[in-house]
Amino acid sequence: MDLMQAFEHAALNVARWELDQAEQRLRQIVAEAPHAAPRAHAELAIALSLQGRGPDALAEIEKAVALAPHDATILQNQLILEKLREPEAPARFLDLHRAFGARFTPAGGCLAEARAIDPNKKLKTAYLGVDAHTALKRFMPILAEHHDRSRFDLVFCHGLADLPALEAARARWPHVHHVATRDISARHYARALAHLGIDIAVDLSGHGLGGTLQALAYRPALLQVTWLDYVAGTGVPAIDFRVADAVTDPDDNRSTEPVLRLPFAQWCAVPPPEPADQPQADDQRPPTLGLINVTVKLSARLLNWAARILERVPEARLLVLGLTGQQARAHALSLLPEALHARIDLFDRVDEATYHELVATVDLCLDPPVFSGATSTLDALAAGIPVLSCPGHLPHTRSSASILETLNLQPWIAATDDALIDQAVQMLEHVELMRGRRHSLREQVLASSLHQGPTFVAALEQLLAEAWSSKAQHHQARSAAQWVQAVNAAIQAQSPQQAIYALEGLTLYQAPDGLLRRLAIAYNQLGVQWLKHGARFEAARHFEMALEIDPQQADAAHNLQQCR
Repeated sequence: MDLMQAFEHAALNVARWELDQAEQRLRQIVAEAPHAAPRAHAELAIALSLQGRGPDALAEIEKAVALAPHDATILQNQLILEKLREPEAPARFLDLHRAFGARFTPAGGCLAEARAIDPNKKLKTAYLGVDAHTALKRFMPILAEHHDRSRFDLVFCHGLADLPALEAARARWPHVHHVATRDISARHYARALAHLGIDIAVDLSGHGLGGTLQALAYRPALLQVTWLDYVAGTGVPAIDFRVADAVTDPDDNRSTEPVLRLPFAQWCAVPPPEPADQPQADDQRPPTLGLINVTVKLSARLLNWAARILERVPEARLLVLGLTGQQARAHALSLLPEALHARIDLFDRVDEATYHELVATVDLCLDPPVFSGATSTLDALAAGIPVLSCPGHLPHTRSSASILETLNLQPWIAATDDALIDQAVQMLEHVELMRGRRHSLREQVLASSLHQGPTFVAALEQLLAEAWSSKAQHHQARSAAQWVQAVNAAIQAQSPQQAIYALEGLTLYQAPDGLLRRLAIAYNQLGVQWLKHGARFEAARHFEMALEIDPQQADAAHNLQQCR
């Protein structure tokens, strides 16, 4: 077996949503190449999650972690997939994130201390990973078009964009500084942010986009927050706050970071177009229940809700979007009674226009309990379609509840499974009332902070500016002597990581050869520490950074060969 080619083909299968083929290839790698099993189990876990097979995905990622307990990429995938655990395990979820942060992004980063702060200037604010998720394109225009340009200078960091996409963003928002961060190391990313003079760094993707949190560990900005896509704490010590709200986070005990709370739901998006064709009050079409979220959010509990509702409303149908491949469909149907199969319509992934057309045919949506929807909930509500939610404890299970609370639609937030099912049955039995209220619900949603950019951005600006001002009051740039003292203290303590942090700050604006050689040595020493723990991938990453700084670093070159 050509192992590299096998992994490449599997990755291409996943990118094309050929999930059955991806699963087959990855299982073959596990069987025939035991030395590659950790990576194969991890990538198989991702493929299974995209099929809606959460428990199977969790089992595979746990196999990968057991085989490679020091692999940061595998452990990051574990954090993401942990959101699919049913029932949720809040203490485990938070502990895993804190452990990852302490181990792979330890405290001590200090690049922001290399420059003085001017409290009277505009705040240069960088949004990191603006293209990390396809749904984010609905949120970025709100920021680009409604930030106060007299108080904020915006930087958008594109982690995935190709050149045409980047040029399109530059043409659309010329007042925003756009930076391509694809395929650069965390060190380069951090130093680029520091050289740009970023005051506020806003991570948009949490552990969903590799490299962003690792870059922020160097602390290139005075204020660093996480917001929007991950809907959970990161565990990274250099993240000062999470931007959230009082519904997803009624207290600070549900997150690894302190919370900055907006006065309403933490989402504001460009609304989808109004549906051209949707059921009317006197429509004779059967009432339709919809599961419209990405397939990764399907779970046994969600499908059990749907089955119980269909059993009590015999004329109702179920529409499920995004099931790609035979395995995904077979798994979903296996969790639904066979007697109901004739009343279920399964759809593959579709383009955006078709997605909105299909959503418009639904009368009532159920919010996934394992990982609550935000964009999909906004899509449904903006089309005038009610959404029922039964929130859990952790923030990522409470997104739809937050949105519904902002709209004063508390009756659609259930405290128990039975209450949600009773509510759904009542609504479907009076489907003509829901259909008759579609237009008024859409108008209510569009008039709220969920789609009113000026209202939302003003509140976000206030939170960020106040948090930055509070930190600026205590900020003081380090002198050269203080940097040298920090370097020497780290060397004496035999802490290559802290030596790296201090040397990166010391060499940010001037880089004598001697200091750069010392920095390369520190990266090599940290790589050696990882290698002693069997963490070849993490070790190789540090040896590569040592050679990036000093190509003549013979020890790093030799050690890198040992990792391959």
